[in-house]
Amino acid sequence: MTCLVAIFLLPNLSSAECTSIGYFNSFFLEGPNTVILYAASKPVLRFDLLNCTVQPSSKIQPLKSDVCDGDEIMIDGFKCTMMEIKPLGP
Repeated sequence: MTCLVAIFLLPNLSSAECTSIGYFNSFFLEGPNTVILYAASKPVLRFDLLNCTVQPSSKIQPLKSDVCDGDEIMIDGFKCTMMEIKPLGP
């Protein structure tokens, strides 16, 4: 019973997407706040940025190799929050 209460009170912990992004080498913009990271020619991750905008010439740097919804990433020297993370690769 306690476990069910915890799942309802903390839904982000039970539904958060996590993946590794340490090996990406390029990105594509799906919109001003949606980014797709690529490893070679294969998409590996799609995510939205909270309170940040990315440009085609932006520099994207991960702060860690494994990320989950709500983690931060550096965009042009500013920390941005990654939301709606969706792994795209196998």
